[in-house]
Amino acid sequence: MSGYGGQPPWEDPYAGHQYGGQHYGGQPGGAGYDPYGYGSGYGYGPPGVPYATRSNGSAIAALVCNCVAVVLCCNIFAIPGIATGAVAVARASTDPDSSRRLAIWSWCLLGASFVVAIIVFVAFMALGAASEPDYDSGGGGI
Repeated sequence: MSGYGGQPPWEDPYAGHQYGGQHYGGQPGGAGYDPYGYGSGYGYGPPGVPYATRSNGSAIAALVCNCVAVVLCCNIFAIPGIATGAVAVARASTDPDSSRRLAIWSWCLLGASFVVAIIVFVAFMALGAASEPDYDSGGGGI
């Protein structure tokens, strides 16, 4: 053995490689250098293989908001939004495009359920105001 700075007593398996013998600081290209030649800059994999997947956060948020609308607001019209949100979450890993469309439908159903709930509330208020008895016009008062 030769000690520090000398050649190792074994044969370097990467000596015939294009970048053999060069380590972190001595590599051409700096920190983003890709020694495997994939071209991605960080060695995440070969070209054509995505290393980032789409998030299903919108589908999860739509599902949670529809559930909150049903439970806390007694908005039974949000139940179809729960169904589409659940299907969107289930399809997120297998069919991301369908999951995205279903998440949009779930948000639209949530908005429509609130519009319907407001219309029903206003209708009940109008019916309630119209059906109040008039205590002042009755006969036989004291």
